Amino acid sequence: AKQLKKDFGLFKGARPGVFQSVLVEQLSTLLREKMPGAVVLTHDESASRWRELLGHKLVYGIREAKGMEFKSVIILDFFAELPSSLQKPWRNLLLNREGSDFESRFPLVETHLKLVYTAVTRCIEQLFFAETKPSTAGDAAVRWLTTTMNGNKDRAPNGDAFATLNNVKDLESMTMTNDEFCVVGIDNAELAESSEIEMDQALGYLERAIYCFQEAQNSDLVTKAQAQCQSVKFREKLMDIGSSATRHDMETFERECVQVIDVLLEENLLLECINLLGSITPLLSQYRQRKLEECMTSQIRQALSS
Repeated sequence: AKQLKKDFGLFKGARPGVFQSVLVEQLSTLLREKMPGAVVLTHDESASRWRELLGHKLVYGIREAKGMEFKSVIILDFFAELPSSLQKPWRNLLLNREGSDFESRFPLVETHLKLVYTAVTRCIEQLFFAETKPSTAGDAAVRWLTTTMNGNKDRAPNGDAFATLNNVKDLESMTMTNDEFCVVGIDNAELAESSEIEMDQALGYLERAIYCFQEAQNSDLVTKAQAQCQSVKFREKLMDIGSSATRHDMETFERECVQVIDVLLEENLLLECINLLGSITPLLSQYRQRKLEECMTSQIRQALSS
């Protein structure tokens, strides 16, 4: 091991940036005007609230984004939104004051460490931590990130710090190319097809996909994602009404289903066709179920498998 050269990491690039006590309005303007393709990662329970506050489609819960990668990432209020009972333990951890029994006393900190690791590793090129309000853990994190350790284990400003303290007004535009927007959009559209997620999660992925395709000015992909989104919304409606549907409801649903399937077939969204047919079939009479299987479902399955 002594013969190995010092490890400087895999990439030489810009260090992460830190926005301390940044205003929500400033962050919203930054995303709208300079970083429209940046992804914001938050605690999962806060994602929908931040999506609305920032007016930005590309806001994900950290767990929700697991497995995905993005060019630019802002980790938002990770420390400020930690439970109040863990604010001081996090501060002690960051400032090397945790003590020998820290892990046994605060086991949840390890869970949050894994969470922040997941968030950081979603980023390919440019990473920012943004804290909109002061907090015990957040202030310690900013200090830890933007200063460096010397031989006496004190921290002092230095060019070797992990991250830089930034002002949102000083950032240059960080635009994404059309191809980069398309890649992110396709990733979201593929995630929406997973059978392991809820309908509202699928719709969230599709809304982000549509946004990315629109930014990429790719009308074909916008149309395809909108067709899939329409079908998922229809499936959600079918699931909500379930067996309580009246005969008149079913006639209306059958007509709407035919229209949606026509669009899906036109866009070659065969898997979503199967999903939609699987949602409406249990609501039909046995005769109609058999006819649907003979005339459409079996043929689409065959096309998918070929």
